[in-house]
Amino acid sequence: SCISFSCSHSINCFHFTFSQMFRRCLSPLCILILICMVSTNSSSPLGHRGALSFSNSLRLTRTIRARVQQLLSRYKQQLFGDELFEYRELMLSSLPAVTVSYQSWLHMQDTERLRLASHNLQTFWTHLEVHRQQLERERDATKGRREQRRGKRAKPQSTLRQRFVSLQIDLRDLMKQVNSQVQVTTVLQTPTRTDNPQTSRWIQHLRGYVILRDLERYLSRLARDYAVLVSHSGRPKFPKHPTSLLH
Repeated sequence: SCISFSCSHSINCFHFTFSQMFRRCLSPLCILILICMVSTNSSSPLGHRGALSFSNSLRLTRTIRARVQQLLSRYKQQLFGDELFEYRELMLSSLPAVTVSYQSWLHMQDTERLRLASHNLQTFWTHLEVHRQQLERERDATKGRREQRRGKRAKPQSTLRQRFVSLQIDLRDLMKQVNSQVQVTTVLQTPTRTDNPQTSRWIQHLRGYVILRDLERYLSRLARDYAVLVSHSGRPKFPKHPTSLLH
């Protein structure tokens, strides 16, 4: 029984000593693991949440671009009588540039892409609002004549005006996402009327065409920007020749 007691006591002592050593070793190990986890997250500030946010914005950008294409086609068909209507030479200096050199685009910082997107989307939204108001005035000016023609199809401006409203709502949602990513407060500025009342409807309609045309082109560029941001949030470095992102 003495031998049995000694063996049992030795085993218990060994178990206690081993457990104590394990706990002493485990604590520094856990601390080391936590430090590695924190440093990893710090080196990649965007993280999984940023990648998910950018992916959602990329998806929304592509969706809005498709809707702009549809609206532009309808706009040209109803106001110009030809959905293939083109006027490439016509530009609006108040709109953001929709093209940028490849090298400049490639070397832009992530925050620069987001801040520029925030500003440009706000500018397009304001132009859409101005043109929506123009369509509203056209509708009011012809309201009496429409009432005399009951039973006939509605004027194109009414349908287009509603589609402009829907597009602005989509853009507002995208702007909120962009501004949350760059930590900027979304403020939709209501524009004041700056157009000349003497400007013909033809010129006004051309301006609307340019706004939609350039918005569609800009959204293509913004989609590429978000593709870059998604890649940055998943990898520490950007590939030297990201030609796949241009398609």
